[in-house]
Formats: sequence, structure tokens, C-alpha cells
Amino acid sequence: MNNNPQENEEINVQSNENAAGTEDIVQEEAKSEIELLQEQLLHKSEEAKKFYDQYLRTLAEAENLRKRSQREKEEYLKYAHLSIIKKLLPIIDDLNRGMEAANAAHDFEGLKKGVEITARNLADLLRQEGVQEIECVGKPFDPQYHEPLMVVSSDEHPENIIIEELNKGYIMHDRVIRPSLVKVSG
Repeated sequence: MNNNPQENEEINVQSNENAAGTEDIVQEEAKSEIELLQEQLLHKSEEAKKFYDQYLRTLAEAENLRKRSQREKEEYLKYAHLSIIKKLLPIIDDLNRGMEAANAAHDFEGLKKGVEITARNLADLLRQEGVQEIECVGKPFDPQYHEPLMVVSSDEHPENIIIEELNKGYIMHDRVIRPSLVKVSG
């Protein structure tokens, strides 16, 4: 071992310089790593902001689509019966012309024929649209198709048979839209 104080001092100075240099290097590396992490954080923050903006735009588009669908549905329902109304208008015109002609000429036989033709045209229109009359007189009572207005004791008819139709019932595409009002034997 060297007991020379000057040499020892030089070694201490060198050690201190080496330690300071190492400390500077560690600080530089730490600073560099912090800057890298800050840069990555900034990049991720910008990316998150971009995704959030995309999310908001997509949410707005979905809301607009929902509103547009609702408007289209309302518009469709508003004019859903337009085609049948257009088909009814000429029949109504014929009925009005027939009533005017019968009123002017006092021709009630002609009015009767005109009303019969109009009724036949209306029945044809209903058939074209898938509407059928419920046939019920002489058939067994069925609560799905018939609504009893009266139950009458009858020796001529078996029990639960429809004796009379008081108001016609209608089916549209296998769905009852109005049951027949009937008189049933009891």
C-alpha cells in the first residue's frame, strides 16, 4: 500500500471525478428515459384523443341513423294506405255520380243498380287487398271468428249453430280484422 499522501489525494480526486462522471451519465440516461416516456405518453394521449373523437362521431352517426329511421317509419305509416285510397276514389266518384243522376231524374231503379255496382266494386277491391268475408250462417259457432249478439232457443237448429248473421265479419291474410256479429242457437 502506498502511504504517500499526495498520491492518495490524487486517487481520491480521480475517484471523485469518476463518481461524478458516472453520476452525470446516470442522470443523462434517466433524463433521456424520462423524455422518451414523456414522448410516448404524449403519443398515447394524442391517440386516445383521436379514438375519443372517432367514438363521438360514430355515436352521432348512430343517433342520426336512429332519427332518420324513425322519420322514415313515420312517413311510411302516414302514407301506407295511399294505394288503397287511390283505388277507392274512383268507386266513390261513381257512387256520387249515381246519386246525382238519380236525384236529378228521380230514377230510383237506376240508383239501386248503381249502388249494387258500387258495392260489387268495393267487394272486388277488398278481395284484391286480401280481405275475405267470414262465411258463418249454418256453421258451428267459433269465438275466434264470431261474436254472439244473441243466443236463441231453436228446435230447428242444433246447439251452437249460427242461425243469422247480423253484421259481416272479415279476415285479411288469415287474421280476423272484424268478427261476425251473429245469432246463435242455444
